[in-house]
Amino acid sequence: GMIHQHFKLVDVFTAAENIALGLEEGGMVLNRKAVSAKVREICDRYGFVVDPDQKVYNMSVSQKQTLEIVKVLYRGADVLILDEPTAVLTPQETDKLFAVLRNMKADGKSVIIITHKLHEVMALSDRVAVLRKGKYIGTVDTKDTDKQSLSNMMVGRPVQLEVVKEKARPGETVLKVEHLTVPSHTQKRDAVHDVSFEARAGEILCIAGIDGNGQSELIYGLTG
Repeated sequence: GMIHQHFKLVDVFTAAENIALGLEEGGMVLNRKAVSAKVREICDRYGFVVDPDQKVYNMSVSQKQTLEIVKVLYRGADVLILDEPTAVLTPQETDKLFAVLRNMKADGKSVIIITHKLHEVMALSDRVAVLRKGKYIGTVDTKDTDKQSLSNMMVGRPVQLEVVKEKARPGETVLKVEHLTVPSHTQKRDAVHDVSFEARAGEILCIAGIDGNGQSELIYGLTG
């Protein structure tokens, strides 16, 4: 089963309806109790949390991804391919996903992950196949490699993973903000609440915020 980076779900349907959609055993009129029971069985086996009656439009990104995985398992898939599965997840959600994937591996499932995050490769995989510009470069056992070797294979030359630069020497304050509050147009709490910061000459100040579960990110870079 393929778990796409952009999910293939019907927003106005429940989790159970999305799982049942397209199945020959009755489509949308099938026994909802039977679907829910099988979904809960899958969740209990691997450590997922899915509410069969929850509408997709009320789900977080992490919940939608979980539903996609459960959907292919419901159909009996033994091989799962996940395309950049952690791109939309917080670190905590990534840890939960990896715990589930390890449970699936222990149950005899094969999991293929497409990713460029080397620390995740080292933490989760048994074997790594490296592609460069769409061409297959080679396969190595994870236990016999490291991030440096994989980086060299990916780029085609030795890569400096550590950034070497002079110690920052910021100067005087050129921008100072105190107790900034911005009301939200879409929710009760403020979009920005009581934030203070200052930017100094010769430094880069970054302000980042995650909206919801990582579905959109706000990043500002201020150069002093």
